[in-house]
Amino acid sequence: MSSCVSLIPLKQEFYNNKKVGIILQVDSIGMAKAGGQGLLDMALTPGNRFTEPLKKVEPKFNVKETLKAEITSILKEKNKDFVFIEQRLDYKNMIQFNKPNSDKKYSKKDFRDLKAALNVDEVMYINVKYGLLVSYYGLIELEKDGYVNVVTETVDLSDNSLLQQDNFQTVAKMDGNWKKGEDYENLRNAIQGAINNAATAIRTRF
Repeated sequence: MSSCVSLIPLKQEFYNNKKVGIILQVDSIGMAKAGGQGLLDMALTPGNRFTEPLKKVEPKFNVKETLKAEITSILKEKNKDFVFIEQRLDYKNMIQFNKPNSDKKYSKKDFRDLKAALNVDEVMYINVKYGLLVSYYGLIELEKDGYVNVVTETVDLSDNSLLQQDNFQTVAKMDGNWKKGEDYENLRNAIQGAINNAATAIRTRF
């Protein structure tokens, strides 16, 4: 759950007359770990028993639409010209960007080709992971919570400089045993709580 991303608050110059393309990608539901574990501990606690329950509750969530609605509301309030881009971005395999000699901060990936391809001036790339967060002490499970992890980059396509870079997590406590309740109701409620918290957290970043 930790990240080495350098945090850059959204620059006010973002609220100009330029058009931003928003690429919002949500990964399949999954399990994440927190707490102190050695390599052997990690190998002995793969979390396979959570796979089927998570897949069962996954259709109950609409993470993308929840976050999309919040972002739409924010940008309309700010009179920012924007469009959501539905194509997926293969971020991992994008071309590396060779940083020029400058005091500006730049994305490590080269987004500039998207300017002509998408007919936008800026790109906001948002990647979301969500599901169950299990906290461990060695082999011992301490807590289970719903969680959402959001990574964002906002890039000026004229020079690939960063207008914003962020990584944050939200959690929601499990009310009771994760296996209890009709169709894993406790598990569903915790994950939905984390999703709702993520939507609220996004608003604080704009």
